[in-house]
Amino acid sequence: MRYSRAEALRYLRAHTNDEAAGILVDTVFLKLRNEVQVRHILQKHACEILEDGVLLDCGVKFTSKDLAKHLAGCKEVLLLAATLGAKVDIAVRRLALESVSEGAAAQAVAATIIEGYCDEVQERVDTDLHQRPRFSPGYGDWDLSEQRKLFAILECEKKLGLTLTDGLMMAPSKSVTAVIGLSEEESCVWKKCLSCNNINCPYREVEE
Repeated sequence: MRYSRAEALRYLRAHTNDEAAGILVDTVFLKLRNEVQVRHILQKHACEILEDGVLLDCGVKFTSKDLAKHLAGCKEVLLLAATLGAKVDIAVRRLALESVSEGAAAQAVAATIIEGYCDEVQERVDTDLHQRPRFSPGYGDWDLSEQRKLFAILECEKKLGLTLTDGLMMAPSKSVTAVIGLSEEESCVWKKCLSCNNINCPYREVEE
């Protein structure tokens, strides 16, 4: 299981030199780690990049100019869904009831774990092509409602027990869906935070 104190502190909006906050997230990680039950689905699809979106070989079109720009030059994509499981949600709620600070830290730690797990899944992909950074519904101009298309293609409910609420929130909440471009070009570097229109996001990474 991959865990980064620095990433957890970023999600918590704490400084990396804040030792008390560091001890807090490390302590919460120890409380959460045995509740984690990671699972994922990964599918490869051929794709056609359009002006206003991306058309998959299964006939589904994702409508987003930002996604199309991000995947420019890609002929294939990976579709990913990953989750930490329902027990993590229960543990996070329990910690929040016991302590406001531990509840906030639990949210940050769980976010760090799921992102780290997605990184691990991608690292295990057997391909000679270069992987673009993950792009999820809600990034840039890709409407969150298109989450339903990913769920349908990947059969998330059937295979992972992962569902969508009426408000398009995932349950279990510590889950990720994303599109990953496969490209022969290694030089494509895309900064997801710099490409997103939500400039006031508290988790926005600052370019060094």
